[in-house]
Amino acid sequence: MSGITTIEEARLSAAADWWLRLREPEVSEATLLQWIAWSAREENLAAFERLGALADDMEHLDDASRDVLRRGLPSPQRAKKSARPWLPLALAAGFAAAATGGYLAWTLLTATVARDYASEVAQRQDVRLPDGTQVVLGGASRIAARFDSNLRKVELSEGEAFFQIAPDDMPFEVRVGEVRIRDVGTSFDVRRGGDRVMIEVAEGRVMVNAPGAVSVQEATAGQRIVFVPGAGLQIVQSDPARTAAWREHRLEFDNEPLDVVVASLNRYSKRPVRIADAKLAALAFTGTIRTDAIDRWLEALPQVLPLRVDMRPTEVVLSSREPVARQ
Repeated sequence: MSGITTIEEARLSAAADWWLRLREPEVSEATLLQWIAWSAREENLAAFERLGALADDMEHLDDASRDVLRRGLPSPQRAKKSARPWLPLALAAGFAAAATGGYLAWTLLTATVARDYASEVAQRQDVRLPDGTQVVLGGASRIAARFDSNLRKVELSEGEAFFQIAPDDMPFEVRVGEVRIRDVGTSFDVRRGGDRVMIEVAEGRVMVNAPGAVSVQEATAGQRIVFVPGAGLQIVQSDPARTAAWREHRLEFDNEPLDVVVASLNRYSKRPVRIADAKLAALAFTGTIRTDAIDRWLEALPQVLPLRVDMRPTEVVLSSREPVARQ
């Protein structure tokens, strides 16, 4: 092994460290995810498998031969000071061969870490995913995180979430129904309103694909991608400073259908809003709704759209405005 380079030695040393850490009686979730990320690199995994092969050979030695070999190995402190690159490999294999029971560490390659997160109506929730990614959930929102050795995946099933992705070699993907958002080092907001999905980028860029799209769309800071079933992906300019304005109690809408507006509103309103007449659902609304002043917005809505607002004790009903009778 005289041809081993300094880089290879460092990789073998890291592999030896991982071997020992993964042989502990209890392996934390954070350690497992760090291992999955480290071993995702082909050269790192190859180094780890070399350790496994040597340890497997050593496990077939008789006890006397194994003891002789272990006594010939230096202590961890001496090994760190040694210039001989084979020592990390031999040292880790010696410890692994001496261990009894347990499991082969490389089976962790197929492990999946799964976590679900949800927020209550009118409540914002800060979430830290196992890889360090920061997520802010809007009111009544729900995500499911599934991380394995190939992909960090999050599914948004309800509501809205703002993502600040932790840097990592492993891809990060957000799924919203049939829409796929692949992170390329960024911060972005995702909102789901039925089958309609909106992605707004605050920093970096994302790649988005969806049914009906001619190709994958790329959005950068200051751009918004909207998916509407039957219409594919539409990209428009936006203000990065206003991305995820709901974190500051503002819901921003730009020419969006009233049913989508109401669905977002209901994630923050203790008194649900209901559209009684289906023909009102397609009315377009542009503007800002403060989540701490929803009733005031509702009271003023008939001045903006041709409808009537009925404020009831347990709900708010939006209905068509009755025509004025001729005198």
